[in-house]
Amino acid sequence: MAKKVNRPATPAPAPAPAPPALADRPFFRGLYRLLPLLFFFAVCADMSRPVAVVCALLAFLLAFGRTAAENLRARLSPLTAAVLLYALVCLLSGLWSHFGDYALLETCKTLTAVSVFGIILLRVRAERTRFLLVSLNAVLALIALLCIDLATLQILSRGFSALMAFAAGTTFQITSGYEAGIRLIGIFQNANVSGGLLAIGLLISLYLAHTAQRARLPLFLCLGAEAVAFFLSFSMGAMLSFAVSCVVYLICAGRGRRLPLFLLMLVCAIFTVACSAAAFSFLGEKSPVPLLLALACGALTWAADRFVCARLARALSGRGKALGIAGGCAAVVIAAAIAAAFTVTGGVVLTPGGSLSRAVYPDAGAYTVAAEGADASVLIYSQNDAELMMHTQTRLYSGALDGAAFTVPADSRVVWFRLSGDGALSSVTLSDGTKLPLGYKLLPGFAANRLQGLRANQNVIQRFVFFRDGLRLWAKSPVLGWGVGGVEGQLTSVQRFYYESKYIHNQFIQIMDEAGIPGLLTFAAMLAAAIWMLARRRKESDPLLGALAACLAMAVVHSLTEVVWSTQMFQVVVFTLFAVLIIRCRSGERAAGAGAARAAGVGFQAMTLVFALLIAGNLIAGRRLDRLNTEGMTRERFVDFLKSEDRLDVYSDKEYKTNMMANCLEINTADSRALARRCAEQLRARSEYDACYYAAAYYYHPMRQYGELYTVMRGGLEQERSNPGAWNSAFHLYAQIAQQLADTGDAASVDAFLACVRATGDDMDAANALLMAPVSLDEGNRKLLDGVRGMTGRSGADALTALAAVLTA
Repeated sequence: MAKKVNRPATPAPAPAPAPPALADRPFFRGLYRLLPLLFFFAVCADMSRPVAVVCALLAFLLAFGRTAAENLRARLSPLTAAVLLYALVCLLSGLWSHFGDYALLETCKTLTAVSVFGIILLRVRAERTRFLLVSLNAVLALIALLCIDLATLQILSRGFSALMAFAAGTTFQITSGYEAGIRLIGIFQNANVSGGLLAIGLLISLYLAHTAQRARLPLFLCLGAEAVAFFLSFSMGAMLSFAVSCVVYLICAGRGRRLPLFLLMLVCAIFTVACSAAAFSFLGEKSPVPLLLALACGALTWAADRFVCARLARALSGRGKALGIAGGCAAVVIAAAIAAAFTVTGGVVLTPGGSLSRAVYPDAGAYTVAAEGADASVLIYSQNDAELMMHTQTRLYSGALDGAAFTVPADSRVVWFRLSGDGALSSVTLSDGTKLPLGYKLLPGFAANRLQGLRANQNVIQRFVFFRDGLRLWAKSPVLGWGVGGVEGQLTSVQRFYYESKYIHNQFIQIMDEAGIPGLLTFAAMLAAAIWMLARRRKESDPLLGALAACLAMAVVHSLTEVVWSTQMFQVVVFTLFAVLIIRCRSGERAAGAGAARAAGVGFQAMTLVFALLIAGNLIAGRRLDRLNTEGMTRERFVDFLKSEDRLDVYSDKEYKTNMMANCLEINTADSRALARRCAEQLRARSEYDACYYAAAYYYHPMRQYGELYTVMRGGLEQERSNPGAWNSAFHLYAQIAQQLADTGDAASVDAFLACVRATGDDMDAANALLMAPVSLDEGNRKLLDGVRGMTGRSGADALTALAAVLTA
């Protein structure tokens, strides 16, 4: 019988692999190749609605797929959750803000930044983080070159402005890129913002250049461009914060890296000061020299690092005692050099058409001036505490410098000399022996100009005014704040004198004002989570962690005195660095639970999609309105169109409600009057001046409801309490109403109207009792208010006749 042979079973055919999801296909897996373009538009297209929508929709799509889900599970951390929650609170606060136009732009910033954060977190592979940083740094170096170019050739900056206008709908002013004799202001027209941004770029450049194994020269060229632009911006807050960050970087760099890194910082600082001093005299001219010097700074730093610093570091390696002595000596030399830079002075050469400002701090009393050298003219003025706050002054003398006589007030904090003339001025001496510092021999001229008046610096004092007013504003709405954009709109309600500012210059107070306690808690949690994540890895010898710690220190310290966190470019950069930190620190750790990751992913997608649609609604509504042809359109159809616009745009709807209100009153049916009333009530509920003005002018005045008109205007004027323009605008409206009443002979309404005018005048007097700079009315408005106040006791036709006489006087 044949032996039975056991044969292996025929294997079942393997199932065909499922095709990759759209978001997992090679194009998306290679997304990092598009990172430079993403960074360019996200960082540079400030407050661009199209860019915000595109970034958000891209983030929404890229959150689909297996790769995104796996990355989110691996990278879900307290910092990930904190960033998403902070962004969500900021975005939601834009919906409860009463200042929709302002909130819209602030929402674009946050949505762009969190979208970039999500794209990086979900799609960039861990081994590509260096390329990510190189791409980001290249964009920051380009910004540095644009800032310099704007103050010189204006070739790159004009091309950049045209590109942003065409591709992103963002307008950049191509005027002057610098304050004459002082500093660069850059493409963002704010030297402090440019300084803070470029400081982060400098720290990234230092890390990349210090750790590069090949292709180092391009990295050093980026370093040089950022260093020169940063120094020429001469933001003292940014410089102090950068110094702190450098110390943090050296502490966190780890053994074996501190000395080479310190030497790199030192040679970079030397060449930066030298190249910046040489470049400054060419600013304002059509010269390529500043741009070439910025690149030369990088090349010289590269050469010094390669041929000097590396050898010096090797020679000093292992000689700790000698290094300590050398470090102490270097510290003494640096301190002496700084002291000498402030005290070693000499003469100065004045040029026709220019001026030179110098500050001294004499005691109260009478003084005369003795000058040696060229004949010069001088304007002498003093500033006390109130004047420093309000950027005003008291003139003490104007005329010839030699023999000038002036008296310093008892409350003076600083006395300024503004010199002008032609020729060399060797010395200026006050009668008490005080010498006016003229030329600083060891400081670049622009640095000397910028450092004047440090003992009574009005910018420092103004910061404390911002902080005080910001805390007052938060106290009026401590739980939810005023919504993003609320600071710009509501700050005038707590000011003691009128000034314009979008931000408080302190991110902790800013977020309290905008998003109340939830905003502060999420912001603090985000910073705490980043610090905790770095602290857990403090014993690892990873140079990237030291650089990220330095960047975090820069972001936190600078946020205490500046607006950088409230700018899109800074948010995008910091959120990108948070994503890099998460990718680096979560590598090799246990993945989060599938449920938590799924919930975070769905939440991120919902956030990006919803707010992309809300901003898109604003864009669509605006374009529909621009293209609307009202020829042959009935009022009823126009009102229906405005209703759809109002539903589509949740941010900028004042225009739609105002037009609906006015047209509904013209239609004059029961339903249309009810709709007009609802629009008026919605506008007045904002307690925002423009909305209240529109409700008063286009509803309560036509309805002859002057008691309600006063209540509405009072609510709006409380929001603009310190603003003379708002009070004058209100009285201009009253003048128009008075003329209409006089023209129509409406004696029945005049008494209520006159009471409204008097009550508003009383409100203005009450506001002036609290203000350091009282509101004043223009001549016509003052005449109207005085005339109405002089009509007390008159009523009806008699009052109407007297009002007509006031208007024609």
